[in-house]
Amino acid sequence: MRFSLIVPTLGRTDEVRCLLRSLTMQAVRSFEIIVVDQNDDNRLDPVIAEFTDHLRILHLRSAVRLCNHARNLGARHATGDIITFPDDDCEYTQDVLMQVDQFFRNDPGTGFLTGSVILPGGTSGRSGRWLRHDSAIDSQTVWTCLIEFNLFIRRPLFEIVGGFDETLGPGTRFGSGEGQDLALRMLSGGASGRYIHRLRIIHPDKPVALNVSRAFPYGLGMGRVMRKNRCDGATVARFLLRPIGGALVNFAKFDFLIGRYYVMTFFGRLAGYRSPSPATAT
Repeated sequence: MRFSLIVPTLGRTDEVRCLLRSLTMQAVRSFEIIVVDQNDDNRLDPVIAEFTDHLRILHLRSAVRLCNHARNLGARHATGDIITFPDDDCEYTQDVLMQVDQFFRNDPGTGFLTGSVILPGGTSGRSGRWLRHDSAIDSQTVWTCLIEFNLFIRRPLFEIVGGFDETLGPGTRFGSGEGQDLALRMLSGGASGRYIHRLRIIHPDKPVALNVSRAFPYGLGMGRVMRKNRCDGATVARFLLRPIGGALVNFAKFDFLIGRYYVMTFFGRLAGYRSPSPATAT
């Protein structure tokens, strides 16, 4: 088996159907899908049944509603050479797995690969975080070229570093940064990673109001990851100062909602960086 696609899901049905439908059109066919179902009902049963004749799907259930617990649970059942973790509201373009397969075959020394994001209509999202060119991943670029649903890892490497830190990410106090944390741990162990800008996965932008409500916990996660991985002072200062600049610019334009987003991001990052290490962190 070449790929294992591990999909944590909670509360969604139509989105999961769209993801599975997109996977039926992949040019590479050597893959399994491991759905880690955190719902307390059977809403996904009919959705998965629609695709069992076309896709190899393992349907796991988890009573623990933590995204990274679900990812690690799915990874323990994976058989693929390469593992990846699409969100349950992603869609794959037809050549995603083919691109990844070719890259890893041509570059056996690379341990993990990431790409960028496009909206369902094919345009770029609102986020300006993505590098516009291919790049090696290091402690500087990891913040601007990595997101969990577009992260492909050689399975032995994932297992060596112990998978995702379950004290980070959705469902925890530290609401983001688990992908950067995982990458930094892989890099510190001697692995190498690459960012390929043209490797794009479809994912919708979240409403602005929702992003504002998530700004503080997401900031907490980033701050925590910078502290946990002992990022250099220049990196920490840059990512603390950047939201201050964003807040000032948007308040000057009377865009108070976006200005508030940047304010909450700053306070979240600062609080996360100052937080004590969780005893159970990976």
